[in-house]
Order: sequence, then structure tokens, then C-alpha cells
Amino acid sequence: MTHNRFAIETLNYIWNHPNCRQEQLQAIARFIGWQFYKRLTHRSLDIPLVDDLKLRCYPDSAAASAVLYCGLFDRNEMTFLLRYLREEDAFLDLGANIGVYTLLAASKIDSGKIYSIEALPKNYARLQENIALNQLHQVTSYDSAIADRVGTVRLELAEGDCMPHLVEETEIAENAIAVPCETLNHLFNNKPPSNLKLAKMDIEGAELLALKGATSLLEQHCPPVWLVEIVYQDRELVEWFENYGYTLYEYSAETHQLSPVSLGCVSGKNVLAIATSALEFVRHRLSR
Repeated sequence: MTHNRFAIETLNYIWNHPNCRQEQLQAIARFIGWQFYKRLTHRSLDIPLVDDLKLRCYPDSAAASAVLYCGLFDRNEMTFLLRYLREEDAFLDLGANIGVYTLLAASKIDSGKIYSIEALPKNYARLQENIALNQLHQVTSYDSAIADRVGTVRLELAEGDCMPHLVEETEIAENAIAVPCETLNHLFNNKPPSNLKLAKMDIEGAELLALKGATSLLEQHCPPVWLVEIVYQDRELVEWFENYGYTLYEYSAETHQLSPVSLGCVSGKNVLAIATSALEFVRHRLSR
């Protein structure tokens, strides 16, 4: 029953995804084909992502499967990244998973730098594979969690390559592992690169901890834009951004416009936290 429900939910996701509106049947065919291929071969498949870049899709890979079915599955956010970044920029991929956003950034950044951070060993190994597969000279990767202190944290593992959750030391979790953790302040020695223009943060509810260890970046509005998921009406996370001069926006891939949003409208969604001092800079880039 669980597998049937998952299949139905996935098919519904594909059918209603905006990238599949003009090719719903083809997308469903890709889903069915992938189910047969992975069960018959138990092997990975290298699939196209953007430009000449490829993504290695394993049978249990949720992120790569989403690319296979729907292309740029975070349509608004990924379109923003591709329109906003320039070849000399630096990009921070915090919670890189297998590297989808890292690869997208690498399609735009050549002379700049990409800092790709992933804590889960299984995902980190696949991130390294995708970096090597595409010979990405501009990417530096780190196998660490990001939090508000330097040391170790415990992660509760999820199925496949889905993002793990941080668990407290006092919590009982049979499938938890200990991993090193780092702060962004320490990682950049309190001196973030001046060309750091965008950070994507997807670390399953630990975003506030990461920001508490990133005060040197926030004080300098470096980067001027954070792409982050707001979960469960997280007022404290929003207030943390606001206290450092950032405001929440949504980006539309349809209109290429930024629109301010309130907390009540974004729970469970990816949003852009943009420094007020850099808003015109961001809009100018998007207009070019």
C-alpha cells in the first residue's frame, strides 16, 4: 500500500508540475521507464540537467528522479538562480544533497567559486561523483553540517538520499549518526568572499542554527540574497533575517518579477531573503 500511495503521489506531482504542462504524457512515460530500468538493472543513469551538465540518478535518488521527470523541479527558484548569477560570482550551496543546485550554479559560474556543503556521507559521496562527472573546477566541497557551533551533531537518516534531520543529544533515534559540524563564520574566517552573491540553504529545519553561526556574513549582507525554505510559520527565522536588514520575496519564473511576501503566505515554501540595501542591484541583474 505504501508503494502504491507513493506512486500515486508522484504521478500527481508530475501531472501538475508547471514544467510538464506541455508534455504530461512524456513525463509520465519517463516515470514508468525509470521504474522498469532501475528494477531490472539496479544501476544508476546519467541524465541531462542544463547545458552540457549531467546528473547521476541512482535508483533511490529523490532529487535526481525529480529532475528526470520534471527538469528544473524548483521552477521559480532555479530560474532565479540561472538569471541572477554571473560567471565571476561565488555561490554557497548549504545542504547540497547530491548537487543539483551546485551543478546549476556551475552552468553560470566559471571564474568565480562554488562552496558546496553536505553533511550526510551517502549524499556527499554522490555530490563528489557529480562534481567529478562534470569536471567542475570551480567547486569546493565540504562534508560537514552547518550549525551555531563547531563540533559534532547527530543526524537522523531519511530514506534514500532525502535530507536528514538534526536530533538532540537527549533524543532517542535508532538510525542517527554523528557528523562534524561547522559554522559559516569559522568556515570563512569571518571574512566571506566579496563576490558571494547567493546562498541556498536547505537543511531541514536547522536554518536558524546556521544563521546564528553566520553573523559575520549577515552583518556584511554577504551574500545579498539567501534562498531558504520557511517551515511551520517560523517567525524566529524570519525575524533573524529582518534584524539584519533582509526582507522576504518570491520570484515568478512566469513574469520574472520579485514580489514581497509575509510569513503567513510562505509557510512550507522556498523564499528569497534579500538585503534591502541590495534590492535594486538584484532587480537590475534580473532585468538584463
